[in-house]
Amino acid sequence: MNEKIAKALSHVEEGYVAAAAGRKKRRYYWQGAIAAALALVVFFTVHSMPMAISAKAVSLASVSREMPRPDLKDYEDHDLWQADLAQWQAEQKFLSDKTHDTLRALTPFFTDGSARLLSAQGSENLLWSPINAYIGLSMVTELTDGASRQQILDLFGARDMDALRQQASAVWESSHSDNGREISALANSLWLEEGLDYRQDTMDSIAYYYYASVYKGDLGSRRINRAIGAWLANNTGGLLKDASENIHLSPETVLALYSTIHFQAKWKDQFKASNNTEGVFHTPDGDKTVTFMNKKLAQMYYYYGDKFSAVALRLKNGSAMWFILPDEGYTTADVLSDGQYMQMVLQQDWENEKWMKVNLSVPKFDVSSTLDLKEGLRKMGVTDVFAQDTANFSKITGDVPIFLTAANQSVRVQIDEEGVKAAAYIEFPGAGSPQPPEEIIDFVLDRPFVFAITSESVPLFVGCVNRP
Repeated sequence: MNEKIAKALSHVEEGYVAAAAGRKKRRYYWQGAIAAALALVVFFTVHSMPMAISAKAVSLASVSREMPRPDLKDYEDHDLWQADLAQWQAEQKFLSDKTHDTLRALTPFFTDGSARLLSAQGSENLLWSPINAYIGLSMVTELTDGASRQQILDLFGARDMDALRQQASAVWESSHSDNGREISALANSLWLEEGLDYRQDTMDSIAYYYYASVYKGDLGSRRINRAIGAWLANNTGGLLKDASENIHLSPETVLALYSTIHFQAKWKDQFKASNNTEGVFHTPDGDKTVTFMNKKLAQMYYYYGDKFSAVALRLKNGSAMWFILPDEGYTTADVLSDGQYMQMVLQQDWENEKWMKVNLSVPKFDVSSTLDLKEGLRKMGVTDVFAQDTANFSKITGDVPIFLTAANQSVRVQIDEEGVKAAAYIEFPGAGSPQPPEEIIDFVLDRPFVFAITSESVPLFVGCVNRP
């Protein structure tokens, strides 16, 4: 387990109560290596002034409301199957259109957030998860009111709570899938200190619109620490098990939001280890010898923009990993601040692409970073929830003063010949470049580059690799 993530998880503030009674995920055991696994944990830590002690509440996450595709073999009546299939197709189109509109509204948040958080000068690798920052902050709107809520609505381009709820549900449904082989499973939860006063309608909204379970317990107890570890391990496919077993929570936290993504898939066209080579990667601190995975004359789309070129490697579950290489004379910060690459990643009317043969060289890497999102969110207009004198959490606690104390996100991404593994947690206590003239091009990631992991064009992770 990555040392940074293990350390970060071991110091999570107490608010991450156990998920005992919620919807249990199936445990999958794979023969051989897991091709690709992606795990994300989102924490919001919250402190309060002295609070009222009253009743407990538990709300369980809503099951997925997405209609499964009707299978003809399950029907005796062919006409009934056709009718259900038509209904399913109509629902899929509605979901696709809603997600598409949502992603357009969220493009400024994804772009600005990536630029602010990943453009720091230096040699460190920088990574974040845009989509879980979105889901986590969207859940916060259910707990807040007034300016505290409006600042988040404005950040996401949502006109009101009804619009945000529809958008968040659509994104969740689009990103969530689990057939036992290829997995993109999301889970959310809200944890309350035992005795904290609450509003049941707020709990029910959290459960329904964000598929989150609500639990209560003694946030400073060993029992809760163990329960949090079990919840974490269960909802991340065990990727963060080593860290979760060492969580010690502060009894000062009175509520917390917690969200996970477990993503597991194989490359559609895997790399062959026999084609690997040793080569030089030009880090900001000097040259470093790394292992490159290679494909010769691979047929794929080659993308290009004002300051970069890119390729996308597809995974078997329909998701993709984008590799974005700054043009000579430009840096990753230039690409991130320009933001044009995000339109490409989100597949928003992008025309600068060409189907061609590519000699591809991608470094194997295992990179991680821990970022403080709090200041970045403040610069993007979300300020009130972090200040004791302005935070308005009246939708959950009435007059009890509560405010967010942290917004730290740790992310780990690892790629090899078979696929991708990643883990993360967040805590809150036209012109284009000239078209390539050749039919064959060398695309060698031997200097700092940007990557994005997307599912249905939803950006799960964006990162800057300076040192593979």
